[in-house]
Amino acid sequence: MAKFKYRAFSAAGDLTEGEIEARTVAEAEDAIFLRGLTPFETFESKPASSITQMSFGSKGPNAAQIAGFTREFATLEQADVPLDQSLRILAAQSPTEPLRALAQEILSRIVDGASLSDALSRRPDVFSSEYVNIIREGETVGRVGSALSDLAEMLERRLELRARIQSALIYPALLITLAIISTGVVLGTLVPSIAPIFADNGKAMPSGLQFILDVEANAGLIALVVAVIGVGVAVFYKMAQTRPAWQVALGRLYLRLPVAGPLLSQFATARFSRTLGSMLKAGVPLLQGLESARTAVSNAFLNDELAGVVDAVRGGASLSGALGRVPYLPPVATQMITIGEETAQLGDMLLRVASMFERQTQRSIERAMGLMTPFLTILIAGVVGGLIMTVMDAVLSINDLAAK
Repeated sequence: MAKFKYRAFSAAGDLTEGEIEARTVAEAEDAIFLRGLTPFETFESKPASSITQMSFGSKGPNAAQIAGFTREFATLEQADVPLDQSLRILAAQSPTEPLRALAQEILSRIVDGASLSDALSRRPDVFSSEYVNIIREGETVGRVGSALSDLAEMLERRLELRARIQSALIYPALLITLAIISTGVVLGTLVPSIAPIFADNGKAMPSGLQFILDVEANAGLIALVVAVIGVGVAVFYKMAQTRPAWQVALGRLYLRLPVAGPLLSQFATARFSRTLGSMLKAGVPLLQGLESARTAVSNAFLNDELAGVVDAVRGGASLSGALGRVPYLPPVATQMITIGEETAQLGDMLLRVASMFERQTQRSIERAMGLMTPFLTILIAGVVGGLIMTVMDAVLSINDLAAK
């Protein structure tokens, strides 16, 4: 008998969590139904040793590989290829060994009688709860191919956004790296060569050169202070991970930042809308979709506020009305969601909201990077130029010593 963890809805609509023993996921869900609950998420509880072995002993597929796997799987399913045959094709033709092993593992469970969603739920390290729930609802309405296609689009959009962010950060990172190298060359070669000349002649060193020497002389103390500050920040964040109130306060602080705050709000809105829209189009009930979409939002403050939205919708409030009371969410999002509710096209409208804010996030990142690049260029030029001017002043002072 294996142990399964579950999250399920009670008859009153409350989300509960627990653990149950059963031989398979199907048996576990049957037992949950007998308790008067409706399963929302069920997966096998892994022992700590197996988790450690999985994390360090083998390398699973990454996000890009899972997105590609989902797209190929969707193409085969939409072409009416039988499920087991699709998995055999993926197991034979996937480009990497982790994907081939994953397809073979899913296939073996399908052959043993498990549904696709049950087979996927056995790998929570690869497939998130929202992924499994969309597939489960796709199975219920007979639209697995469409559900996989929606998932592939959602994963590809996330990867595209992440790639744009990484690309935008390349040039600033290059500037900072070159500045550090230039500063190291000046401090490591030129200054040690010039300073002894003044000491040997008994002359006072230029103030700029003396400042650099003082910094180098106290480098250990400065490094210690920086290390203490870094450890203090790390300890604070570690403590915040176990204190939800601290996480919520930090999340609200991030949203109040001048440039990053609106960007984080747009990103959270896009991810929430994309997840909820995809789940609604797959046939997932609104309350279950909201639970999964809320977990996709990483900002603790917004996540906490969205928990209140779930409770409000469960109590009979409209989604747009509940979201309208959430701080920092863009008003245009709630306005578009209102239109989606009124026209009975909430899923399509949420996906439209997601696309709009994904584009806005990309433009905001590009604009921020466009402003950051000249700022960093000027700052780095000032630092390196100041060091060079200090060294040049010292060189001129050496010439004066030679003239005397």
